[in-house]
Parts: sequence; C-alpha cells; structure tokens
Amino acid sequence: MARNSWWLILAPFFLVACTSTTSEESPSTEKAPSLAVNPNQHLITEPPVVVNRDFPVRYEVKDGHIRYRYSGLQEGYEDVYFTQYGMVEIKFTKTKRPNPFKKADEFIDLTTLMRDSAIYVVDNLTKNARRLDNVLLYETALQSPSLDLNEVAEDMFRARGGSIVDTQTIAGVPAEKWVIKEANSQEWRWKGILMKTIVELPRNMVKVEAIEIDTVSPLPEGIFDLPTDVNVQEGTSMKQWMEDLSKPIERKQYFDLQGNPISRDSFRRIK
Repeated sequence: MARNSWWLILAPFFLVACTSTTSEESPSTEKAPSLAVNPNQHLITEPPVVVNRDFPVRYEVKDGHIRYRYSGLQEGYEDVYFTQYGMVEIKFTKTKRPNPFKKADEFIDLTTLMRDSAIYVVDNLTKNARRLDNVLLYETALQSPSLDLNEVAEDMFRARGGSIVDTQTIAGVPAEKWVIKEANSQEWRWKGILMKTIVELPRNMVKVEAIEIDTVSPLPEGIFDLPTDVNVQEGTSMKQWMEDLSKPIERKQYFDLQGNPISRDSFRRIK
C-alpha cells in the first residue's frame, strides 16, 4: 500500500505531464481575474486537535479556487476549483510542451474531475473522456486515524527522505517547503494544498506554482458539472492508466472512443 500511496500523491501532476493533445491553436494565457485571500486566515495559530471524522479530507480548507502557472518543459496555466476539503475537485488545464518527434509544440487542453470514487479526464478538443477508478484515494486515507490524506502524504515524504526545510510566502500564504530526496523534487504546501512543486527531469524540469488563491469567494454555480456532450469510456484504475500512457503507444488509441454522450445527471452521484 505504501508504494501505491506514494504514486497517488504524485498522480495529479503526472496526469497532466503524461497526457497531451495536439492542436493548431495556442493555449489561453490570459490573466485570470484577481483572486482574494483573507489576509488573517493563516495567521491564527491553534494547538493541534485530534479529529474524529467519518469522511476523508485532503485539505484543511473546505472550498477554494487556485490558479497555477506551469514553466520549464511544460508551459501554460491551470485553474483548480475544490470543495468538501478537496475531495471534490475539477481542474482546467491549458499547457504546451515540445514534441520530441516533431518541430512543433503539443497542446494540452484537459478537464479533470475528481468526485466520489472516480476521476474523469476529458480531452476538450475531442470531447472524449475516460473514467478512472479512484478508490485507492479512499483506501489510502485509512492510513490516517483521522482520515487525513495530507497526514498520509507527509508520512510518505518523510519515509522517502523528505523534510521541511523552510517556509516561504507563495500567492500570499505561508507554504512549507519540502525537499524529497528520493523523488528528486521539491514541494511547497499550505494546509495540505500544493502551492508549488519543482520536479527535476533527466534533461529538463517542470515547475508548477500557484499565482493566485481564493478561499473566500463563493464557487461558481455548476462548476463541478461536465458538459452534456462528453463521451465517456470506462477506464481501469488511475495507476494502470498512468502506466499505459507511459508506453510508446499512439495516444489516439486512448481517446478515439466509441459510445453515446453521457448526460449531466450521470455525474451528479458516482458510485
């Protein structure tokens, strides 16, 4: 379970890093509207409290909107909205990266919805999607007495030589800097939320950094609904899908899907 847990912690990043779409259009780089952060919300220090809950959590914050900037090997922006302490989350990713086999960039335009025990990865250019079994997330939460996935993540970091080396202000909040030697990466986290990460690759690096965060404003109505014209194909598990994507197989074999459009109501409660 420990190995799978470590993979699960890194999965949100690699889901984008390993998936690509090709388009003649460049990704949107327009600056998002300015987001608001309560300047006092992270200044209140309270002693740790043992929490007994019957549901898992990822973050210490119930709702929020984060805007990330990608740089390095992969460039662009990503907007993330979450609720239920991070257990329901949707990401809108528009990035690009060089294609090593072509003299052109590959463009990534994805919507990734995580809800209940499933993750939906939607290629916005084709409106095709794959449903991935995400039950591993809930199994991993059982490693924490309080069902706190951030607690599990930090235990995994320490088990792999990770430690907190500094606290830095990122997007207006104090983020703890983790150096994880075994993963050759650095992460800055605030209340369980990833604020910045740098992953060293053999010949390059990818940096993802939060540039704006809003945990005060109401979330847009219907933000966790997928379009009605999305075609969904059943996938396997997140781990298996990621392993398949890393193999030298044409990407269209994963997204050239068959089936009827799935209705919006089908996404309201996934079991």
